[in-house]
Amino acid sequence: MEFYDQIIGPADEVVATWQDQSFEQCTFKKLDLARVSLAGSSFVDCRFEDCNLTGVVVKNTRLYDVSFINCKLPHVDFGVCDPFGFHITCQDCRLDYVVFLNRKLKKALFADCSIKEAFFLQCDLTGTAFRNCNLELTRFEGNNLTQADFATSYNLVLNPDDNTLKKARFSLYSLPGLLTKYDLVVVS
Repeated sequence: MEFYDQIIGPADEVVATWQDQSFEQCTFKKLDLARVSLAGSSFVDCRFEDCNLTGVVVKNTRLYDVSFINCKLPHVDFGVCDPFGFHITCQDCRLDYVVFLNRKLKKALFADCSIKEAFFLQCDLTGTAFRNCNLELTRFEGNNLTQADFATSYNLVLNPDDNTLKKARFSLYSLPGLLTKYDLVVVS
């Protein structure tokens, strides 16, 4: 079934099943989709606002220009999404324990998010902005972080030898997280 330019909230019963559906320019508000399967569905130019998407299944799901605002997304494996056109924006979201594997996230925006104990593995994060994000225990390995902006994020620890960091932005307070592998003591 195809849905176009609709606002879907908890009182709306227009979606019988979330698998293998097509949504374009739709807004989803205050939905509890925890552990729901969105497998095989397509979301193009859509917004999720105040939704609980904890552990949602996104196998072969297409996320093209999808915005998540004030959403809960812990334990989501974005590495199994359809890679074609994958592009998301997250603002005021909880993204703890998520996985991004082999994703192209060029110029993506993560603003005011909790991204604790997440994995960014072999991703293209060129020009991606992490604005005021908590990156506690998040692993970055094998990524292209060229021109990525971490200047306002905190609890960042990453190995510069495992990532491409050309012209990436960091605050002075993030420098200890870049030197962790050397077991140095940095004092101010």
